[in-house]
Amino acid sequence: MDPVRAPAQNSTLAAPEPSREVPEVHGASHANRTDVPGQIDAELATKLDRYSLESIVELKISRFLDQIGTFYPEDLHALIMKKVEKPLLGQILRRTGGNQVHASKILGINRNTLRKKMKLYGFNV
Repeated sequence: MDPVRAPAQNSTLAAPEPSREVPEVHGASHANRTDVPGQIDAELATKLDRYSLESIVELKISRFLDQIGTFYPEDLHALIMKKVEKPLLGQILRRTGGNQVHASKILGINRNTLRKKMKLYGFNV
């Protein structure tokens, strides 16, 4: 089942075990992260399919804010959008075989805007 189209069977997620992940506020890299697509094991992916994309994102944002405590960077919106936009662009570009015209139509943005974002996130332009 596609996690994007999965029905929200539970309105809230059960609180998972405390995360060992440290927020990447200033670009720090952490060895125990699983940010690379395909690194989430199949069992976890199957469990995540039961929840809506919105529920998963809300949980991750909540846990991120809990981890950073009372420190709120001034560019929090841009930081969160970057974390969401980069994998979105990557998925669409992969699924369109790198066709920027098709990808920009799917995303609802101008092709030049897509190219600018690809350059920003380090995709081959």
